[in-house]
Amino acid sequence: MLPELENVRFTAAGETLDVLPSYSGVYRFFGADEALLYIGKSIDIKSRINAHYQEGRKVGRHQRIMGQVTHIDCSPTAGEVGALLAENAAIKAETPLYNRRQRRVKKLWTLHLKHSEQGFLQPSAADFLLESDRAVDSYGLYQNKRHIESTLQRHARDHGLCLRCMGMDRGRGPCFQYQLGRCDGACAGAESAEEHNARLLSALDRDRIAAWPFPGALALLERNVSPLPQQPKAQYHLVHHWAYLGTFATRSEATRELKKGCQRLFDRDGYHLLLSALRKGRLEILDAKSGQTVDNPLLGSGRDS
Repeated sequence: MLPELENVRFTAAGETLDVLPSYSGVYRFFGADEALLYIGKSIDIKSRINAHYQEGRKVGRHQRIMGQVTHIDCSPTAGEVGALLAENAAIKAETPLYNRRQRRVKKLWTLHLKHSEQGFLQPSAADFLLESDRAVDSYGLYQNKRHIESTLQRHARDHGLCLRCMGMDRGRGPCFQYQLGRCDGACAGAESAEEHNARLLSALDRDRIAAWPFPGALALLERNVSPLPQQPKAQYHLVHHWAYLGTFATRSEATRELKKGCQRLFDRDGYHLLLSALRKGRLEILDAKSGQTVDNPLLGSGRDS
């Protein structure tokens, strides 16, 4: 054991530990009066915490943090996905002193796409309600409409898109940007709506928030074929419309939680974690209510988030 850890208390689920565990999970650093200092995650908690203290030997911010730690609490997970989801949710719910985190905002805007009579996709600003269903694809999260407009103008400039065809410039015939050589000419008949739409979708794809592609809530089963002592063999991550609703030891526990009508809040970081895990096929997908296996339409699609 590192000498820095000799006076630090270790616990898990309220029980005192003699040594730090090597399972995957979430860990919390507490200081004087049990003030929550930091939340982290790892596939090997013991190795990660030792690394924290090794880094803390250098003068700087990390040394100041580690010098305050008097208690380390560990929460095991069946695997890495559960650790990622639990850490992300815990940081935002518990607001530890030293974690870098994004603040939740009450008001966000996004982009939806619709076709014009001429077949061109036109972006329009829409409220992004954190509690709403994800029934259609959205593109980006913005603090205000001005940010949306500047983003679209930048995409138009960088990709030769036509602001007039996108519904952002009134008038008929070739637009002014085409005359300056900055528009590839969709407004002048130099390219088809399909070609223009493809470039617009490519420009927006990086910020796409996919519609929820499943008929209902999911219980995402994560297994561990070789669990360490006190580590779960399996866990069920309850998810609905990209909102992470918690991790449970059994599907029946997850189902009971779902029946409570728990609040669904979209979280951008959680969305990317789930999307990446589903694309990589790292979890078994079950219908949260029936327990039936659900096909994964995202397997192998797109790039990793």
